[in-house]
Amino acid sequence: MERDANYVAVGTFVLLLLAIGTGFVLWYSETGDRRQYQRYEIYFDGSVFGLSEGGSVRYLGVAVGRIARIGLDPRDPSRVRVIADISDDTPIESGTVARLALQGVTGLLFIDLKPADPNRPQMEPVASLNYPVIPSERSDFDVFISSLPDVVAKAGEVLNRMNAVLSDENIGAVTAALSSIEDATRQLPATVDDTRRLLAQLEGVAEEIRGAAADVRGLTSSSAPELREAIVRLRNAADSIAAVSARIDQFVAANEDSLSRFADQGLSEFDALVRDMRETVKAVERLSRQLGDDPSRLLYQPSSRGLEITP
Repeated sequence: MERDANYVAVGTFVLLLLAIGTGFVLWYSETGDRRQYQRYEIYFDGSVFGLSEGGSVRYLGVAVGRIARIGLDPRDPSRVRVIADISDDTPIESGTVARLALQGVTGLLFIDLKPADPNRPQMEPVASLNYPVIPSERSDFDVFISSLPDVVAKAGEVLNRMNAVLSDENIGAVTAALSSIEDATRQLPATVDDTRRLLAQLEGVAEEIRGAAADVRGLTSSSAPELREAIVRLRNAADSIAAVSARIDQFVAANEDSLSRFADQGLSEFDALVRDMRETVKAVERLSRQLGDDPSRLLYQPSSRGLEITP
């Protein structure tokens, strides 16, 4: 009797499970995907790695279908033939194109459909085998994948060049150059001071030349026109030296900060110029002293011939 009761309980439980399963199937069939699908062919040039059967087909990011089959084009093995089931209510037009897109960070690909664009160049149509064909275009992902070997090669070349530039020899040369610039920068203020002192000396010498020229002009007021012209030129030269000295002094005062950054180029030429200026000052000082002591010596040289006496 107890055994019969157990059989009844088991049978009741099984019938209940069957009823629940049947109800779920009926509910799912009523609320499931009732859309009608149209089958299309899409051809891609190159690899479609990451694209799988059952994958999503989207129109502007909205899921509108699924991938039914993936295979090679029997007419061209370098081309991949994808068969996709797309909802009838999807606006597939003559200018609609398909492209591969990356789904998040998963690495999986899906087919993304783009609407017709009048500015888009016309695609070369591919003959259909069984179903209508949706033309495809290269996506940014395809361009990136195809250019990746070139990018890697260029990156390697850049690294090799950086290693060559940052060699021990070049680093040593740069260190030596920086040390030389630092030494020259420390010496530059003293050089500027020497230049200012030389300019002051030039101004004094110019004043002495003016005075000597005036003395010579007084001694030779009745001399030949050529002598007067020489005196005028001497005075003009003194005036020019004074003017140049004033301009250089103004330049040095206005550009002292810039001269401090001048140490990386032209410092040796600047020092040579200072040395030449020193020699010039010395020569002009000697000339001024001679003019101050005896101006006539500059104009009347002693005769190199002896005095001839007539008997």
